[in-house]
Amino acid sequence: MPQPTMPQPTMPQPTMPQPGMPQPGMPQPGMPQPGMPQPTMPGGDFIASQMQMRQQQFAQGMAPVMPLTRGTLAQHSNQDYQVTITPGRCYKIIGVGGVGVRDLDLKLFDPNGTMVDQDIATDNYPVIGLNQQRPLCPQTGGSYRLRVEMYQGTGEFGVQVFGGMPGANPMPSTAPSTAPPPEGE
Repeated sequence: MPQPTMPQPTMPQPTMPQPGMPQPGMPQPGMPQPGMPQPTMPGGDFIASQMQMRQQQFAQGMAPVMPLTRGTLAQHSNQDYQVTITPGRCYKIIGVGGVGVRDLDLKLFDPNGTMVDQDIATDNYPVIGLNQQRPLCPQTGGSYRLRVEMYQGTGEFGVQVFGGMPGANPMPSTAPSTAPPPEGE
């Protein structure tokens, strides 16, 4: 009669890493890592996340020239801020409203007090620098006044100025061409 065989202990076999699956001991994308700088935007910061989304939508490739500035306004009230504008540089100014904000507006005034641009559309994310599908590129520098107006609703808002490289004016040049004519003409 054959002897019964006892199962032999086996060594666990290494498993092949599966693409897209977390691997033990490996950093996970989007997760904080010990010893690494942590994200500056907390996960529950509605205003900061809205600003980041609107920057990607309206000011992609432009860098912040002032930090995200926050405030709280009641309906039909406003808050003014000073913004330093450099001539020859292009700008977009973005506002975002919190949960109770239904209509937030922005108006920008030059150093003489003349309004140079505004966004008074009925929304809670106004953007200055979208007229004619191009950013605002003032020829006069100085201290401009930015007015944030709570037209409808009440609550927290954020506003931030983004700038392009100096001299990055998207308007086509009107100077005559000095290039030689193509051959054969």
